[in-house]
Amino acid sequence: MMTIPQFCLRRYLGSGLLAALLAACTPTAPDMGRQMILQGNPEQGMQYMQTELAAHPDDLQLRAAYERQKQTYVQLLVQQGAAARDAGDSPNALAAFQHALQWAPGNAVAKEGVSMIEGDLRRASMLKYAQTLKNDQPENALVVIEQVLADDPRNIQAIRLKDEIQSKITRNNTLKPTLAAALRSPISLQFRDQSLTSVFDIISRIGKVNFIFDRDVPPNLKTTIFARDTTVQDVINLLLTTNQLDKKILNDNTILIYPKRPDKDRDYKDLVMRTFYVGNADPKQVLAMIKQMVKTRDVYIDDRLNMIVMRDTPEAIEVAERLIHAIDLPQSEVDINAQILEVTTTDLLNLGIQYPKSATATLGVPALNADGTVNPSAAGTYTGSLTLGQLANINRSNVLMNFGSPTITANLTHDKGDTNVLASPNIRVKNKEKAKILIGDRLPVITNTTSNGVTSENVNYQDVGLTLNVEPTISVEGDISMKVTMEVSNVTNTITTQTGLTVYQIGTRHAETVMASHDNETQVLGGLLQRNDQITGSAIPGLGEVPVLDRIFGTKSTQKNKTELILLITPHIVRNLPLPSSYITTFDSGTEGQMTTEPLLLRSKSTVNITNGTDGSMPAPAPAPAQQPVMPVPQQQLPGVPQPQPLPPQPVPQPTGQPTPVPQVRSSMGRR
Repeated sequence: MMTIPQFCLRRYLGSGLLAALLAACTPTAPDMGRQMILQGNPEQGMQYMQTELAAHPDDLQLRAAYERQKQTYVQLLVQQGAAARDAGDSPNALAAFQHALQWAPGNAVAKEGVSMIEGDLRRASMLKYAQTLKNDQPENALVVIEQVLADDPRNIQAIRLKDEIQSKITRNNTLKPTLAAALRSPISLQFRDQSLTSVFDIISRIGKVNFIFDRDVPPNLKTTIFARDTTVQDVINLLLTTNQLDKKILNDNTILIYPKRPDKDRDYKDLVMRTFYVGNADPKQVLAMIKQMVKTRDVYIDDRLNMIVMRDTPEAIEVAERLIHAIDLPQSEVDINAQILEVTTTDLLNLGIQYPKSATATLGVPALNADGTVNPSAAGTYTGSLTLGQLANINRSNVLMNFGSPTITANLTHDKGDTNVLASPNIRVKNKEKAKILIGDRLPVITNTTSNGVTSENVNYQDVGLTLNVEPTISVEGDISMKVTMEVSNVTNTITTQTGLTVYQIGTRHAETVMASHDNETQVLGGLLQRNDQITGSAIPGLGEVPVLDRIFGTKSTQKNKTELILLITPHIVRNLPLPSSYITTFDSGTEGQMTTEPLLLRSKSTVNITNGTDGSMPAPAPAPAQQPVMPVPQQQLPGVPQPQPLPPQPVPQPTGQPTPVPQVRSSMGRR
C-alpha cells in the first residue's frame, strides 16, 4: 500500500486551495459585461456577453444575465430614439430604432418607431414640395398639405403652413388691391386754375392708370397744383383731398373717383370683419381703447374667449390691430427670494454664594434621661401660654433653632445661547400683483352670540406666525419697487374668561415699507429688535450691598435676552415687458375726418429713386416691355346705370418746366 508523504500532501492541498482562491477572485462573464456597461460601454459589454454565451451555451446563469442586460439595453435605445424624434432629429432617431432591432428583431416599439420615422421623412419631403408651391400655386400646395394632415393630423409644420397659405389667400381676396409700381414713379406738375379732368388725363398717361368718375363728380372742377419731384400716387391723393373727393382702388391700374360724402362712403367704402383674440390684456379695456381711439361703432366683445370682433374700414382695422399689439403684452414677472432670520441671543450670569434665607426659633420642653440629663431629641415644643415661672426657668436648652436647609450653595454659572430660526420662502408674482406668504398657525377664536335667548358660538381664526406681503412694480428699465409688509406674531399668554372661553394674548412685530431694488440685488430690512434685561439676587443684608462683597455674602443673577428680526429679500426678474417695435408704437392715423395709416404728403426727391422710378424702400420693378400704343379703356355698360358720356375735347395744358410737350391724345377716362 502506497502512502503519500506529508510534505506532498501539504503541497497538493496548497495548490488546490490556491486554485480555488484564484477561481473565486476571477470575475465571471456576467460581472465583466455589467462592469463594461456601468463604465459607459453598453455595446462592448453586450458583445462580450454574447461572445461568452456562444462559447458556453449551457451556462444558464450567463444566459439569464445576458437576456436581462439585452432587455435593458434595447429599452434604452428605444428611449433614445423617441427622444430624438421628439426633438426633430429624424436621422439619429431612425439609427437608434434600427440598432434596437438588431438586438431585438421582434421589438414592436422599435418597429413602430422605424415606421413613424419613415413617415416623418416622407411627410417632410411633401411639406418641402408644398413650400415651393405656396407662392405661385397656393391651391396645389393646400392639396399636398391636406395629404400630409390625412396621415398625421397633429403635424405642427403642416398646420402652420396651411394657416399661412390660407391667410394669404384670404388676404388677397378680401383686402384692397394695391396700385402698380408705376404710380410710385417721380413726377413734376405745375398747373394753375386748370380743369381737374385735364390734370387727371395727364396723370393717366404718365402713370398708365385709368380713372373712372362717379356721376356726381362735378365736371367743372378746377385746381391749382405745383409739385416737383414727387410720386404720382401722392399727387392723386393731394388732388382728391383738396377737391373733396375720394377714391377706391379697383385693381393695380384702375381707380374709381367719387365725391367724399357719407352716402357715397356707404356705397363704395368696403368694410372688413376682423376678430382679435386677446391673450394678456383685459378685453374690456381693449374695447374701451378701440372705441375712444378708432371711433368705431360695430364692435363686439366675448369675455369667455377674450375675443373682440370689429367691423370697419381696412384703414381703421389696421389702426386697431397696431393698438391691440401695443397693449396685448404679457405682464412682467418677478421671482422673490425671501430669507427671514430671527436671531435670539441669551446671556445668563449667575455668580455668588447662596445662604439659607430664613431661621426660626421655638421654645421646647426639655426631656430628661434616666440619669437626669436633658435629651434634646425628645424635647417637645410649648403650645399655648406659659406661666411666669415657666418663663423664668427657660434657658438655652429650651430654645430650638430651625434653619430649613442649612446648605450653602455657590452659584458659578455663565450661559450664552444663540437661536436662529430661518425661513426661506420663494414665490413668483406678476407685476403690480400681491404675493402673500404665511408660515405659522391659525388659532381658533371662539365668541358667543346671544340672540332671542339662544346662545351660539362663532369660530374665527387668527393667523399667528410669520406673514410676508410683497407687491412689486417692475419698470421697463429693469428696476423693481416693492411694497413690503412683514409681521411676526406669537402667543404670549392664554387667558380663560369667566364663561370658560379661551382667549389668546398675542405679541406682534410689524414692519411696512416701500423699497427700490435692481435685478438680483439683495435688500436687508432689519432693526426689529426686542430686548429684555432681568437682574435678580439674594444676599445678607448690609454686606450684600457692598460692590465687591455682594458676590461673597450673596448671589446675583443677570439675564439678558435679545431678539432681532432680519429680512433679506432678493428679486429676480423672470420676464420683463417685451416692448414692441416703433412700427407698433408710432404710426400715422389719418385726420379727424378720415382714419388711415397713410399720411397726406408729397414725398420729396430724396425718398424717390429717380433712376428706376421707385421709392427707396421698394424693389425696382422689372423692365417695361416695348411701348405699345395707348388704347382707350372700353367702357362697360352697368345695369341700371346710364352710359357715361364722353368729355368734351379740351386743350391739354403744358406743365411748366417740362421740355417735352405732352402728346395730344384722347383721354382714357370715363364717367360713371
